[in-house]
Amino acid sequence: MEMSTQNSLNYVHVLSDLHLVHPSESFYQSVLTFISEVPQPGDHLALAGDIFDVYVGDKTVFRELHRPFFEAVRLAGLRGAFIHHIEGNHDFGLADSYAAMGCSQVQVHGDFIEIEMQGRKIRIEHGDLADSADWFYLLLRGFFRSVAGRSLIAFLPGQALDRLGQYWSNTSRDQKTLPDDWSSEDREKLRSIFFKYSRTRVGPGQADALVMGHCHDPHSCDGYMNVGFPRHHKQWVRWNPAENMLERLSYRF
Repeated sequence: MEMSTQNSLNYVHVLSDLHLVHPSESFYQSVLTFISEVPQPGDHLALAGDIFDVYVGDKTVFRELHRPFFEAVRLAGLRGAFIHHIEGNHDFGLADSYAAMGCSQVQVHGDFIEIEMQGRKIRIEHGDLADSADWFYLLLRGFFRSVAGRSLIAFLPGQALDRLGQYWSNTSRDQKTLPDDWSSEDREKLRSIFFKYSRTRVGPGQADALVMGHCHDPHSCDGYMNVGFPRHHKQWVRWNPAENMLERLSYRF
């Protein structure tokens, strides 16, 4: 379990599922502007997984490609924002990259983070653990985060990982539509999985609020909110600890 505790009157900003591809895209530049403008000194910025379309392990090819992102994060940290990265299914093994790029203040978390502010606690995770019935994915996830899996990733050349990741990502994207386009029944079935999971994480003895991503569907229930898919929905989630309020805010993504 990983815990970060800060006492302030500030906000927690949550981004997830940005799937950043290349700094030349306008969406990427909008994210850099967001990081530069939105988190204020004393705020927390939680990058809740799948921030990059592909970033597996500390490889030069990824570090050099996303140098502008690391620089924006570094400056946000120098400005006084607290930065967290919760690993997703598209980006994991990033701790050494953050350190190598001068972002040693960034805390990288494997599963979740809990932040305490104003006597309240928010839990933030990517969301890929919400569906306990997806046993094949959970086994695959466990392998790549094991000693054997991390050793395999360290052994493989960065270019090979990049090509494999892009193929996997493109194949997944071709096969799937956003939940916005699903039938009402299928969308409600997806949401019921996340709602059920949220009830195990929010409440007495648990967190006061929960934010997740992963499913690309912007939904919410008492104490829980899903970021959705910022490329399409152009939103992020902000937690106001003073009022224990989750808000979905719009930005020029």
